[in-house]
Amino acid sequence: MKTIRAALMGLVAAGTMAWAAEPDPARPPAEVLEKSYLFEVARHLFRWHLDEHDVEGNPAREYVFWVRRLEADRDEGDRSEAAEIVLPQVGMAVRLKKADYTIEELGVAVRSPGFRIVNVARGTVPPEAPPGSAVVRGPYGEMREYLFRTRAQAEYPDAAMFERLRRALQEHLDLDPDGHAEGEYEVHVAPLSPVANELWVFIETKKLLVQYSSDADLGHAEMWGQAPLAVRTYDIEEQTVVSLDEVPGSNEFLTRDQVGRALYNCLVLGRRIVLGREEADGPVEP
Repeated sequence: MKTIRAALMGLVAAGTMAWAAEPDPARPPAEVLEKSYLFEVARHLFRWHLDEHDVEGNPAREYVFWVRRLEADRDEGDRSEAAEIVLPQVGMAVRLKKADYTIEELGVAVRSPGFRIVNVARGTVPPEAPPGSAVVRGPYGEMREYLFRTRAQAEYPDAAMFERLRRALQEHLDLDPDGHAEGEYEVHVAPLSPVANELWVFIETKKLLVQYSSDADLGHAEMWGQAPLAVRTYDIEEQTVVSLDEVPGSNEFLTRDQVGRALYNCLVLGRRIVLGREEADGPVEP
């Protein structure tokens, strides 16, 4: 396997080949094969998972994705789909899910408008694409230009979703939902990803990172009051380590690299809101 340092080969070298997907009898979902979708996955990885060591000094002229459909783990009546994108040049696998099921007890239909990232993992990849994979190749120059041009592009929650988020945070911090509490909390909200149903928030006053995730589309405000929403909180003073090898088997910690990326997305690319008595209904600041 090529080393991670040799990853993303050619983002520093222009290519001239046309984008093409090699035909395969067991085709993955069509939307996952689209160039625009794969570019968005690459942009998400650049923002949240990769660094300069993954793009430096690589002479390749094309980029390679292995894309395949996976067998989804489903209950009766669950029509969800699963897929995987492997980036062999960086030793990275991206798992995707397109949710489509109903929570009978709540009478809530959970549907994702498209495939969304549910897990990203590094590791050893096989020398060849797994059976059933479509091999998608593209010119580095085109992808490199897109990633550079969109490096600061950001999509933010709309006003209705910000209000839902504000109230969810007030509840999480044990504040009165109408804002009748002493003091203020400065909160920075990271941009939404078009290929991941998760939202990161940094509560600067308490040095807390909060991750919201769901099978449903976080961009729809009504979802916040209906579909299940997972919330994970990290005290970055107490729950940050250099390597997860320090805490084997635990999922309660983030590495310094993960914290740094989350803070960049929240503080540099994100938007600021203020919670508290004086500005409970205050403006959202870019």
